Amino acid sequence: MTLKLDETDTAIIDLLRENGRMSNREVGRALQISEGTVRQRLRKLIEGKAVRLGMVTDFEASGLGTGVILRIKSLPGQARRIAERLAQLDACTFVALSMGRFDVVAVLVSKSRTEAAEMVDNDIKGIPGVHAVEIQEPVSYARHRYDLVYIT
Repeated sequence: MTLKLDETDTAIIDLLRENGRMSNREVGRALQISEGTVRQRLRKLIEGKAVRLGMVTDFEASGLGTGVILRIKSLPGQARRIAERLAQLDACTFVALSMGRFDVVAVLVSKSRTEAAEMVDNDIKGIPGVHAVEIQEPVSYARHRYDLVYIT
């Protein structure tokens, strides 16, 4: 079910996107609505999986200095199994089935380039059905939006 968001819902989301620590009272004051209305709207947004309140960490500041993009070619019929196995690895922060030249795309974070390479060689290339793995390491980010994620 897709929620229909109105201007008030969007304004609440925008305020919390800017400062996720704002209280319902502060949000209400800023929007000139009651604290109860904010609480009710947030409950609706959370239960409808339109938002999830949480914390975002900087992977470099938390000791994970390398993030690499894995593009994987699979043997026929194996892509979904590979994606499921990758999703079980704590180091894989994003895993998706893909169309095009590659069947699975994933993001792997680690403490170093060496550790990332070892994980690929020891853990990922050995997954049954993996035909080839291409690794890309971003050197600079032009944009990375933390406020838009897929909520499961």
